[in-house]
Amino acid sequence: MLFYMRRKRVEIELKDIERYKKAVEKLNLWAYQYYVLDKPTVSDFEYDTLYKEVSDFEKEFPDEILPFSPTQRVGDEVSEKLEKAPHLSPMWSLENSYSLEEFQTWWEKLQKPKLFCEPKMDGASLNLIYKSGNLWKAITRGDGKTGEDVTKNAKTIKSIPLKISYLEEIEIRGEVVILKDDFAKLENLSNPRNAAAGALRQLDPKITAERLLTFIPYGFGKNSLDFENFSEEIRFLISLGFRDTERIKAETLEEISNFYLKTLESREKNQIELDGVVLKVDSLEFQESLGFGVKFPKWAIALKFPAVEKSSKILEIVWQVGRTGVLTPVANIEPVEIGGVIVSRVTLHNLDEVCRLGVGIGSKVIVARRGDVIPKIMSGESGDIEVPEKCPVCNSKIHRDGVALYCQNISCKAVAINSIEYFLKSLQIKGVGKKVVETLFEKEIVRDIEDLYKLETKTLLALPRFGEKSAEKLQSTISNSVGKVELWQFILALGIRGVGDVGAKALSKEFGFEFLFKSKDDFLQIDGFGDEISSSLEDFCKVNFEKVERLLEIIKPKFEKIINTKLSGKKIAITGTLSKSRNEYISEIEKRGGIFSKSVTKSVDILLSGEGGGSKLDRAKKLNIAIFNEVDFLKIFL
Repeated sequence: MLFYMRRKRVEIELKDIERYKKAVEKLNLWAYQYYVLDKPTVSDFEYDTLYKEVSDFEKEFPDEILPFSPTQRVGDEVSEKLEKAPHLSPMWSLENSYSLEEFQTWWEKLQKPKLFCEPKMDGASLNLIYKSGNLWKAITRGDGKTGEDVTKNAKTIKSIPLKISYLEEIEIRGEVVILKDDFAKLENLSNPRNAAAGALRQLDPKITAERLLTFIPYGFGKNSLDFENFSEEIRFLISLGFRDTERIKAETLEEISNFYLKTLESREKNQIELDGVVLKVDSLEFQESLGFGVKFPKWAIALKFPAVEKSSKILEIVWQVGRTGVLTPVANIEPVEIGGVIVSRVTLHNLDEVCRLGVGIGSKVIVARRGDVIPKIMSGESGDIEVPEKCPVCNSKIHRDGVALYCQNISCKAVAINSIEYFLKSLQIKGVGKKVVETLFEKEIVRDIEDLYKLETKTLLALPRFGEKSAEKLQSTISNSVGKVELWQFILALGIRGVGDVGAKALSKEFGFEFLFKSKDDFLQIDGFGDEISSSLEDFCKVNFEKVERLLEIIKPKFEKIINTKLSGKKIAITGTLSKSRNEYISEIEKRGGIFSKSVTKSVDILLSGEGGGSKLDRAKKLNIAIFNEVDFLKIFL
């Protein structure tokens, strides 16, 4: 029997509206008992029957739909993107401690206040804003000040009340998790934490609803509550219809230690993924007096659990080449389940880490998930490891700098995108961002720097984001760099490891176009070039000799031989306002063999001072540096 009589006429009787409201209240009560208290009081059939009747009523009388009706939890609209939204008050992170001893030090520093203790849930933080009792907005943590608006998705989480009895504006913060039993029903998801975070940020709320998320509150943001203790606030929060978890008040180290150990022991059986306990000063007045640091509240701390560890064996060590040419050893291990995740690959970071652990192929190892997220080899038996002499991607000679290994081939597939991007940026060629470079590379239009100078407007027009004007402008900008780039700018744009603008200018000044033919011993003669930079330069020139030689022919960089003048070898700093731009003066100084210094130090020989010299002028006087005004500087040196 329907709770109201269907009518053909548009008007509706008051008694039907009242019955509808009572049906909505009943459904919300049943959902609260099921999803929050874990104590269902009716069968699924009873719930589904009443839900259908409510849904039918709302279809017939859409103007009467209550915003907190359970039918409003899943919307039909799919977002194109998640909009940004500000929090009413900042969402802070927590300071971490990794042992009871570390925690004790923190606690004793605060004079051992009474604490409120609760499990640290491993999920995604969410901020709920209620206005006039209705859920107004749900925002992810983001950077703590601004997050993403996921209100539609939050409404699908049945442990989040759409309406509460407290009518003042309030922010309620908590963790969105997937219970372990619910996670087991899902397929092709890595772990509960990532699954929860991913589900919360879905563009389609229906997908979020399928992920069976649960919200568990842990505190407040902006509010006008009037309690003495944090524990009282939490009790009030739970009374509003939110799901609770085990929490205690503690006064002694023994009570705190027992809660930590008990939570740790029950970790595997707990339906929520836990990675520690959170300890907060219970007195709200004391919390306020302690305040906040740069990142953390000074009245709370997380005591983390030890990482979950399992034994395995290294089957193979492969070397991956990153975008900047760095080689990283990665261990393929016998697959092992750690904290609900199958781990089969673990990074070894660099040779230093490999040597520290003493592991290699065939080593039996202990693997942990650091912070329950990143797999890490903690220790192991000795084994064999072969350090590559050539890049596994392009077969070029590897440059070794201590424990670091690099591929310096600017055309290596692993490095090329980064090399092209850096070259364009260094020459200030605008209009080609990272994504455009990636597209050009993937479509095999630009595979190395040299190909940039073969680009045609019609080729660019076939790519997304390019109109006729932008394509012509980019092609023209690249072409116009020919013959107009200084040699030092060209050297800088090659991205040689350890060579910045100062080094590039020194190379240009010392060797000109001949830098490509020089050896490590030659480079060591330049002031400021040590063993590492000189060695890197020699390897770079050997690996890229032919490519750089062709680029020199294509780009034809400008090179003016240094004039031997009174400025040769002198370090010059500049301060104040001058009749010409600072860059013009720097260019004139460097043409005459001078070295420009951005700051005033003991090594500076001359300060060129214009109007309003400021702190640089004061420092130069203290250091007895020769100071020249613009008129005298021009007469004597230029």
